[in-house]
Amino acid sequence: MIAMVLAAGLGTRLRPLTEAIPKPALPLLGSSLLEQNLALVRRLGVTEVVVNASHRAEVVAEVARRAADRLGLRLHLSFERPEPLGTGGALVAARPLLDRGETIVLVNGDVLTDMDLAPALERHRAERPAATLVLRSMPADADYAPVEIDDRGQVLRIAGQGREGVGRPFLFAGIHFLEPRVLDVLPPEGASCINRQGHVALVERGGRIHGHVIDEGSWSDVGTPERYRQAVLDLLRGRYRLPGFEAIEGVYVAPEAVVEEGARLHAPAWIGPGARVEANAEVGPEAVVLPGARVSGRLVCDVAFPEIR
Repeated sequence: MIAMVLAAGLGTRLRPLTEAIPKPALPLLGSSLLEQNLALVRRLGVTEVVVNASHRAEVVAEVARRAADRLGLRLHLSFERPEPLGTGGALVAARPLLDRGETIVLVNGDVLTDMDLAPALERHRAERPAATLVLRSMPADADYAPVEIDDRGQVLRIAGQGREGVGRPFLFAGIHFLEPRVLDVLPPEGASCINRQGHVALVERGGRIHGHVIDEGSWSDVGTPERYRQAVLDLLRGRYRLPGFEAIEGVYVAPEAVVEEGARLHAPAWIGPGARVEANAEVGPEAVVLPGARVSGRLVCDVAFPEIR
């Protein structure tokens, strides 16, 4: 089994932060978003992974190499130039690396989760649909395009497209288990979407696409500044059951950070490399100063972002 982590997006919803730091490289208390997604597939037993890159590709590639080395993963890089190819086009471009005649794990690069994916993978292997989409219950105020499934867990519609039938809407968690035949329905060139041009096409033809609902565990689409901020604070509080992310009880100050004399620090707090806390500042409780950020005032229950010039 091989995996692909989609890391080529522009991160437009996170601008201006992603103009300097590509979304996969966003820091997470000493780790990165991409490293956590690589760790996710590693926990499923994957030993070989493809990461695609386009926006700030050299940064994404370096983050991927370091993380893969730490996790013991064999890494392949798929560069998309001059523009990203979308979730479907990325699979087509990387098909020579991915198509081994076995299941492919596909993970969106903006997902952060501690969900146990093993039951979904076991069901996929037992029933062998063309694809299994990992789903969660749809929050009441969510603006995500729904995936509708019937009472057997068969996908009927994605974002309103598919086939007739009575279904319940769920949130797509950004994780798929795919069989290589899914790639046959995607356009052979250019950008495309695996959900709307791959899965929907199969559903319309009567193909089997499963939805597997997992509501246990924490999950976030780290795609906006607000969701990124919340995810970082939740990691600080230990709300994700991930190795190395137990709740921080004290104050962590990276060796490369500067805390000026007179600054007040209250636990729990995390101050990253290259950050500066000025003399009259107050940081914490429940505060994170991201690498390269500067704090001159009061930071409580919040995250300080680096200034992007």
